[in-house]
Amino acid sequence: MWGNPSIYCNGPRQSFIHLISIQNLTFCCSIVILNLKKDDVWRRWEMAERDPIDLIREQLNRVDVMAGLHPDHQTFKDWHNETKTILEKAFSFKSIHYQNFLALRFREMSFKAFSSPEIDKINSARYKKDLESAKSIFQSAIKELTLDRTLFKKIQTTPKAVEVSVKGEYFISSGILETEKIRAIESAFLGTGLNPIYGIEAVQKGEPLQYRINQIKSARFGIYDLSSSEKPDTIVELGIALGLGRQISIIHKKGSPLPEMVKELNTIEYEDPSDLIEKLKKKIKF
Repeated sequence: MWGNPSIYCNGPRQSFIHLISIQNLTFCCSIVILNLKKDDVWRRWEMAERDPIDLIREQLNRVDVMAGLHPDHQTFKDWHNETKTILEKAFSFKSIHYQNFLALRFREMSFKAFSSPEIDKINSARYKKDLESAKSIFQSAIKELTLDRTLFKKIQTTPKAVEVSVKGEYFISSGILETEKIRAIESAFLGTGLNPIYGIEAVQKGEPLQYRINQIKSARFGIYDLSSSEKPDTIVELGIALGLGRQISIIHKKGSPLPEMVKELNTIEYEDPSDLIEKLKKKIKF
């Protein structure tokens, strides 16, 4: 493992080695624990194993978000690198799924010096076409993994779990104001590669509602606190997330009443910050 530490990150190998050293790599049955040194400080990072079917399905669900971007956008680059890592770990770099995805160029011409409206139009068409091809690759990969588990249980060749570090963002509703609660949420996802987006910052800056809509749309999932009925913005943001089909998690303090219509959704009842941390880690899939 020392020879190739960058297998646990999606960034360039060189930058990973410059920033982080690895010590005391420990394996457990369902989690990988690493002690990482960054900026001369040792930190404990945990990477939970993920079902490759769930991971590939998440990449498939994010294609619609990618459609509004371009090949040079950092979010697309992260998605592209994550997808290659997932397909390689689930099938191997020689597999048809990995090779087919690797063959997608997402642009027809890359000579920026000769950029023109016509070339941009051609590249845009190729980008959209390759995103559709990526959808087909994901669907084929999911089908193979599913069949492998149901029809060939005795000779299963694909893994039931893989270790990956994902990138992206999660949305913390503007109704979550308490510092202790925010820190608990941040702690739950420490080391996952995910960064928080704070809805309250948009409110404080006087950003229009569309700004928060874009935040919710770009996030992998959102966390909404319904412990109090005196935060109408939270209800609005939750409705936006549901309308966009985003993954949501509703948290509420033990003893606080919940509206009947949201009880059937993904809810987490917690007693204190430490309880919230543990329940977020167990319940939310990203």
